[in-house]
Amino acid sequence: MLGAGWYALSHSALSTQHMNWLSALPHQIPFRAASALIRKDETSIVGKFLWTANESLPPQIMLIEAMAQFAGGLVFDAQGFLSGIDNCEITRAIEPGDVVIVNVSVEADFGRIFRFSGTATIDGVEVARGRFYLAAP
Repeated sequence: MLGAGWYALSHSALSTQHMNWLSALPHQIPFRAASALIRKDETSIVGKFLWTANESLPPQIMLIEAMAQFAGGLVFDAQGFLSGIDNCEITRAIEPGDVVIVNVSVEADFGRIFRFSGTATIDGVEVARGRFYLAAP
């Protein structure tokens, strides 16, 4: 299983702000699904989710959790709460060693609840998509 800090070594070009966000996630192994941040702007975030053979939870659950964790980093300074999942579809099995690129965009701000859409790809092929909601604490 990868240690919590492995992503920092492989993504040193990211800004300190981005790395601080990822290391500040309240989720720890085995619930830390967001593995590495690639890009972040005001409306979208792109990151990596790495599936290993040592994981204790199903990959489908952790992939959706990764999308939610990245989404939280897009709109919250602190922890948000996954409050809904809508039309989520996983179209391919995730195998150990797969590096999944997660792309999440904020669609709507309802005050203390945000709606997001997310996609996940492996080697450029979409393997999952869905819409979900996070609520502010």
